Amino acid sequence: MSTDESSTRILAVTVSIFFFTTQLSQMFLSIYFIEEVGMSVPEVLVILFFMFLVIGLFPTFLIRTTRHFERIFSLGILLTLLFYVALIYVKNPVILGLAYGLSIATFWPSFNLLQFRLTETKERAFLMSLLSHVIPSLTGIIGPAVGGFIIETYDFTILFAASIILYFASFTASMKIRFKSESQKFLLPKSAMFKIFMITFILMGLSESYWFAYPLFVFSISSTYISMGFVVATGSFIIALANLAINKLSDIKKARVEFAILSLILHAAWYFALTQVTNMIEIVLLSLLSGLSGACIVSWFAYYGDSFSREYHASILVMMEVALMIGRIINLIPTYYFLTEYDYSRFFIVLGLISLLSIPFYILSRKRGSNKAGLS
Repeated sequence: MSTDESSTRILAVTVSIFFFTTQLSQMFLSIYFIEEVGMSVPEVLVILFFMFLVIGLFPTFLIRTTRHFERIFSLGILLTLLFYVALIYVKNPVILGLAYGLSIATFWPSFNLLQFRLTETKERAFLMSLLSHVIPSLTGIIGPAVGGFIIETYDFTILFAASIILYFASFTASMKIRFKSESQKFLLPKSAMFKIFMITFILMGLSESYWFAYPLFVFSISSTYISMGFVVATGSFIIALANLAINKLSDIKKARVEFAILSLILHAAWYFALTQVTNMIEIVLLSLLSGLSGACIVSWFAYYGDSFSREYHASILVMMEVALMIGRIINLIPTYYFLTEYDYSRFFIVLGLISLLSIPFYILSRKRGSNKAGLS
């Protein structure tokens, strides 16, 4: 077994523990801030604002100051552990936002870089789907149900304490990965393709709802933590089934852009359908749409990796976070406008329409082709 194959296996084990632990509580955090801590919607948006700011800006600092960007992956797990310690003792929205942002800003860019390095173009969508979608979905089948049970039976403090122990186990496993240093600290491609990607990621961040709105909506329908955990777990099972098959097909058919466009259409359809939801069963059934959409969008990230040579990967992943940050922060405006009135229907319609705005850019990228991008 090669070093990269061994590291891929260890990475799979590490993220399996990490994502299971995250799934225990992630969907409940918005509810925790509002129902348990007593925060208002604007206060939760303050958490999200500082979190998005750190996610977008801190990786650009890291890539400029260290050649060991992959190794930051382990630091990200450790900082996630510390964020859960903060959840037990800290109630200040600014501090929580900064702590949450640091955990994500150190984990995800380095994790994405590892996925790019450890996969080949011919199988990239399949393996990226396995690591960043299938494993989270599979752990999401058990995690939310277990998390909801722990919250109802005990409380959030016990759940956070258990999460801290599991994150430490994930951190320990991550130390066995063979990390490589970067030859380039910060190098951006000078091509139109890169600009196209940046625009699409801004729109992607602008159309997200899973940080706050969607969990709040699901809780408003399901009413209890156990019921909400069941809904999320069942949805994750459907999502897991969709991911592997679709992204294996993406690798075989070499139809990255076509699958990505399909993702946008399905994402918009999911938002439009949510406006008609009245019970938990309908939410679960609609998970098929969101699951298919999530599975197809991996093709866009794989296409991003395919479109630029290895020396650009760390820098473009950092810039992807910057673009997502811009979109997410802009997203806080309609979130505040609609969710202070708990007007989910109009909010989801707006996000559905925004999702479709990326289609012309996807088509444009397809016309330009991926092979020559980033090499000018």
